Amino acid sequence: MSDRADKPPLSPAVEALYQDPAIRERAFYPDFRRGWNQLFQRAQESAVSYLPENPDAVYSLSHSWGGLDLTLHFDQLKMADWYAREINRRSQAIFVPKRLKRSRTGVLSFHDSVCRYEPDAAEPALTDDLKNVIACALPGLPPELAVVYGNKWVNARFTRLKRSSLNLFLLNTDYVPAFLGSPTEVALYLFMMDCCILKENCGKVKDEELRPLLHIFRPSPMLVIKGLVKPQA
Repeated sequence: MSDRADKPPLSPAVEALYQDPAIRERAFYPDFRRGWNQLFQRAQESAVSYLPENPDAVYSLSHSWGGLDLTLHFDQLKMADWYAREINRRSQAIFVPKRLKRSRTGVLSFHDSVCRYEPDAAEPALTDDLKNVIACALPGLPPELAVVYGNKWVNARFTRLKRSSLNLFLLNTDYVPAFLGSPTEVALYLFMMDCCILKENCGKVKDEELRPLLHIFRPSPMLVIKGLVKPQA
């Protein structure tokens, strides 16, 4: 490895994930580690902020998995703008319609994933012009879901005639970083997602089939667009 790739990662928790047998025993482990260490280094050196000028548009979300604590800052107005653009297209690649179940105790879920939301979230930048509910997947086994746009409208969706389900849009994981606040947030989110993919498929999927599924090797479009990795030739 180069000196740049050998520099220590963001935290001991990253190193601990590297040492997980589900990750370390993969044939492509050296490339995986080298790629992510280089990307972390670029993210740390970057002074770029993706946060909007309007602080009211920022929705903060904290999450922990694999020993890593992650705080994400979502640009809600950017989400609304991208949704308005995509809704006029034939296919929806970023905002995917989903129906979540609601239990008698009020728990929202999609298959094995529980979805959390904050009904008292202020979300001052949101208006009644676009009252969608948008969620994203968070690292976990199974992945947790969280509403990142329209928390304050969730409860109003449930009526006497419709109590057991909720229609919302789920962000395509590849495009979640488009709405995050910094290069470090982008890097950590996709790194944790890659680790989840590796752990979930350990012993189930061959290395040559697993490698193309990982964001660092494809690479994820947002890593290219935000300049954290170079586009593949």
